[in-house]
This record gives sequence, C-alpha cells and structure tokens, in this order.
Amino acid sequence: MSSNPNAIARVKPSAAKYAQLGFLKIAESACRQHGDKVWIGEDEDAVLLLAGARHIRFFLENESSFHKELDNGASVRRILLGQSLITAREGDEWHLARKLTAPLVNPKSTLLKQGTQLSARWLVDALQDPKKDSMQEICLQWALMCVAQGFVGPTLDPLQLDSLINHFRRIYQQLIVAEPTEDYAALSRHPALVAFREELESMIGPLVTGDGGAKADMLQRFCQALDIEAHPHERERAISMLLGNLVASVDNTGIALLWCLTHLSQHPRFQEQVREESRQGKRDMASAIVKESLRITPVTAFFERNTLCPVEVDGAAIPAGVKVLFSPWLVHRNATYWQEPLSFRPERFLQGRKIAREHFVPFSIGKRNCVGMALALDQLTTAIETLCGHCHFTLSPSTAPAALTPRYGLNVMPRGAVCFTLESVARDTQHDCIA
Repeated sequence: MSSNPNAIARVKPSAAKYAQLGFLKIAESACRQHGDKVWIGEDEDAVLLLAGARHIRFFLENESSFHKELDNGASVRRILLGQSLITAREGDEWHLARKLTAPLVNPKSTLLKQGTQLSARWLVDALQDPKKDSMQEICLQWALMCVAQGFVGPTLDPLQLDSLINHFRRIYQQLIVAEPTEDYAALSRHPALVAFREELESMIGPLVTGDGGAKADMLQRFCQALDIEAHPHERERAISMLLGNLVASVDNTGIALLWCLTHLSQHPRFQEQVREESRQGKRDMASAIVKESLRITPVTAFFERNTLCPVEVDGAAIPAGVKVLFSPWLVHRNATYWQEPLSFRPERFLQGRKIAREHFVPFSIGKRNCVGMALALDQLTTAIETLCGHCHFTLSPSTAPAALTPRYGLNVMPRGAVCFTLESVARDTQHDCIA
C-alpha cells in the first residue's frame, strides 16, 4: 500500500470470490479491512466504493460533479428503457420524465389510493389461504396490484402485466451477460430483446392513444403530455417511461414488503402495537416498522454515479470518468451512525426523533432519488397495518438461518425460502406460508 495517507486501498477479488460471496459481501469485507472508501476490481474495471455518511453528504453538496449513466454507449438499462429514466443531467429527457411522473405517483391519487387499499386486503386473503405458498410471489403480486390500474387502467389483466415484468427480468439478465462481448448496436438487435419488444407492443401498444384527457392512468397521461397524435415518434418514449415506472414499483416495493414481513415475524410484539394504534386511527408504529426494515435491509444496496469532472474525496484526487458506488446498505449498518445497527428497533423512527439526511437513504438521495418513495412508503405502511389487523405471524422454526442472509442481484432479497406461521386474529386457524 502507498505511504500516502490519502491513498485509497484497492481490493481485487477473483472471479471465484465473486461467484462464492457476491458483490455485497465483498464490499462489506473490503470496508472492514480498509475503511469506508476503497477501490474494488481490476484497474480498468474498478469502481470506487464510498461507504460513509460524509460521502453521501459530499455527493449532495457536489451533485453536479456526478452523472448517473455509467456507460454512454452499451447500457442494458438504456436499451430496455430508452433515455427517459436514466439520463441524469437536467434539461435532458430525464427532466421531462421526472416532471411528468412525479404527480402521477402521488399516494393521494384516487386510483393509486384505491389500488393500495384493495391490494392490502388481497394480501390478507392471500396469506390466509394455505394454497398460496410463495411469499415472494405474493409480495410481488401485491406490489403489482397496488399500481396496475393507476398505471395502465383496467384493461390489462394483472396476470398479463406480471408476465410482462417477468419477461423484462429475464431479458435484463440475458443482456447483462451479453453486454461485455457485444457493442450497443449488437445488443439492440439481440433476438431476445426483439421478442420482448414484440410482447411489449402487443400488450401495451393497443392501450396507447393521444386522448388522455378523460383518462387518469399514467400511460394515457404520458401520451397526452407528449402529444403522440401530433408527434408519433414520442409513442415509444411514453411506453418506455411506463415500463420503467412499472418495473421499479413492483420489484423494489414487493421485495421491501418481503423484508418487512420477515423482520416483523421475528418481533411479534410490534404487531400488537400496530393493532392498538390502528384502533385509535393511528399508524405511527406501522410506518416506523417500514422505515426500520428499509434501514436494516434496504433493497437498493448501492446507487451508482460517474464522475463528470475531477473531484477530491477525503483529500484523495479522483479523476473524471470514475465509476462510484455510494452505499445505503453500509451506511445504514454502521455503528458510527446507528446504535446497535443490526438490531430491529422501529422506535428509532418514533417520537419525532431527528435523523440526519445522509444517515437514512433507502430511496437514494438528491435529484435522482426514487420519484415514487412517498407512494412506496404509503403502500408498505398500509399493507403492514392491514395485515397486523387480521393476522399474528411468526417466523417458522423450519426456516434455515441461512435463508435470511441477503442476496444481491437486481435488488437485495432473502437468500432462501422463508417460512412464516400465520394465525388469524378473528378465527382459530393457523398455517405455514413459504417464500
């Protein structure tokens, strides 16, 4: 290691290590050994991991020096979603997408409020039905039901949308594998991508019209705002914007619910507090449970940026063009910022306790934070409040401890099957539900 006190340590995990441990464990280990800033990877492919709260504060103060898109050419997300959701600079397509999307993901929206309430009641029924035994699929289906009608209207069956999202996940993984060996043009012509676009067009295409004035769903509002009747080329952008919002609203929120239930099942005393508050017309504890779950297991472990110009971090000079990872996961689990960080303590978020902005960032931070974070918090809180009102649930003894360890892929989820034992509050019934 260099004698320069400002030098940044570097770790170079082998391919076998990546396969064995995964990037999340490698990042945790690197920070334990070298502190909260470290290079990870070989020289030309290395990323700079900045895992301290002061780094998040630095990012906020110098956001104009960072750019979200890591590769301006061959980017799988750009190919799948177009420019709309991933171009970082204001004034570009992202700015328009953000402007159009923000009012349409308001939890007070009539359609979305209805979806949140109906899906919460559906969740109770699904978990009380012993035939429905996949918690992960139940949580993802719940998340889809929350937004389906508000995003595309009542025309499409949720099963069709679920099929489309599953196809998106498969294509994303296929293109990620192909990306290192193929250029942007080749990836754009990938046969699997062509098949996905055909499915997307067959499902969403017939719903696209320029007459959004009388319709409140997201797709038609996009079409109206982009005036696709006068500008037919904007049609693809409207569909891409819808798809990006749909996928993000289902995957991240659904897995966040799975983690909420996993934590809450191990701390049943909080369930009674939720029930008692609900009888009083309050839901402070339900909200605190959601936030504490997002703290200890944020589904977005890292958010990525690229340096647009040279910056200085902790006295170390970082050139332009460097890939940087900021880590909610590592900040949220750092004892410097959180007392007993691995303990599940929802009271951290009660009684008006002030939490530093850079200490709690489950939805990223800055201009590119999650546009639907208020909606997601409302959906999760409503689900927890409703479920606790109907069920007692605990972690089943059959659940292997290793199942609860995190696995980092598209997001952070439990590594294995999780089994809950549910008992109805109103009826003397009990059964297991397996994730």
